[in-house]
Amino acid sequence: MKKTLLALTVPALLVAGSASAAVSLYDQDGTQVTMSGAAEVQYYRSAKADAFAKAADTDADASIRIDDGDLALRVQHQVNADLYALGAIELAIGESKDNKVSQGKSSGDVVNDGLYVGLGGNFGEVTFGRQLAIIDDAGVGVDIELKDTAGVNYEDTDMDQYIKYRFSGEKFWAGAGYNIAQEDATGKKGEELLEIAAGVPFGDFEARAYYADFKNEQFKNDAGVVVGTEQTAWDLEFVYAAGPIYVGALYGQSDDGSDTDSDIKTWELAGSYTLGKNTFGLGYAQNSGDAKAQDAMNLYANVAHQLTANTRAYVELGYEDVKAVEEKGFGYVVGMEVKF
Repeated sequence: MKKTLLALTVPALLVAGSASAAVSLYDQDGTQVTMSGAAEVQYYRSAKADAFAKAADTDADASIRIDDGDLALRVQHQVNADLYALGAIELAIGESKDNKVSQGKSSGDVVNDGLYVGLGGNFGEVTFGRQLAIIDDAGVGVDIELKDTAGVNYEDTDMDQYIKYRFSGEKFWAGAGYNIAQEDATGKKGEELLEIAAGVPFGDFEARAYYADFKNEQFKNDAGVVVGTEQTAWDLEFVYAAGPIYVGALYGQSDDGSDTDSDIKTWELAGSYTLGKNTFGLGYAQNSGDAKAQDAMNLYANVAHQLTANTRAYVELGYEDVKAVEEKGFGYVVGMEVKF
């Protein structure tokens, strides 16, 4: 899933129903084959869309949208007692988030957004190919959908020519990655990403840090014009998770590489409480920049109900203050997700 440095995925333990599921297709003679998938549909109205619609004096209607359609296949072969080889294919199926009238029905296209191979063992795991960067996991929020304009946000986390290494031990985890930038006929390079990350758990607490340096000389903007983009960003995260209680705090900074009006400071606070099959979440995120147009805030609250181990229904309300358009807006989403 593509992101920009201000909105990140919800950490897997924060929202009821987010634990990953997988079906074992084969497990014999040192070979394991598993499959997993998800389908998620929402009735959605973005608080960000509301703010921009007000600035343009237009309406921002709610709509039903396909938020998630995933299918993933992973194969792992045990080479010896200390080494295994792996391969994975991940597909995004029929996702269409704009739902414009001119689009008619969704195309149902199947897009390969993950295809990689690798080796793993006691030394960790190293993978090569099309995959998500480690920084895709950054963030402490418990938001489901409505944190669009504020919060930690890395320029891009979907990589095609990516080398990723990650180690998970009892006392710490660490990782690093690099996306190889290819030159075109004119000598311009595509996406280049260097990232490092680490985390240290101590009791019910964990401290984490992420850093990324991103460059793209062939970035195409909304008008279709090829321009360059650059960003360095980092964040520090502290989380507490014990039983039904989760609390997270984050501070980060990003810089787009220009000489002036380029620094953005971000901080977030979030928490959730699980009572039976229900998880209640609340969060706040704020950006403040050198330029007033970079200032933004998000406030959201949600409730997720666990219907089964791999099925959840949820509702979320969000409020955003977007200084770039001098408008404030409310959004909401009601959705259901089914995994296997």
